[in-house]
Amino acid sequence: MATAAGRYSNLDRSFKLAARSLLTAFSRKHVNEAFPSFTDAEKERLYQMFIYVIKSLHGNIEEEFQKFCDEIEVATALDKVDQFVEEQNLDLLSADKTSIEDIKERISKQKRDEIEHLKGLLEKTEERNKIMKARVEHLKEGVGFDDTRDALKKLKQWNSACQSYNEH
Repeated sequence: MATAAGRYSNLDRSFKLAARSLLTAFSRKHVNEAFPSFTDAEKERLYQMFIYVIKSLHGNIEEEFQKFCDEIEVATALDKVDQFVEEQNLDLLSADKTSIEDIKERISKQKRDEIEHLKGLLEKTEERNKIMKARVEHLKEGVGFDDTRDALKKLKQWNSACQSYNEH
């Protein structure tokens, strides 16, 4: 079980690092370059809003990954893999006085059952992977950011109105 927990921990840590690197690839410099006509204060507010959105997305992605892992029982699957490996290393002849044919048949059945179980888990994982990839692609393409764009537009209008008011 300790090995599976270590394997799951490695998987979890790797996913979080990958997600973090995807979501933090946009810097303050990029904001400044993307909005050259904005004032420094507007750029700073925009960057702070971007950071808030990224943190929220990051938290949501990590939460979805955790739910996904819990749903398909990744830790349990890794535990079973370790158990299967351990069983393969045991000397069956000394523990069981049955014939070699019986041992061979039993091991074959266990392997087939385990393979079928792992295939099922793999299919679930692949399906979830496709869903996660589609979500990441939507994030990369900016799909779903219409509300953010509208908020930015309203923020610009409000800022302009405030500046006009301050000038009079």
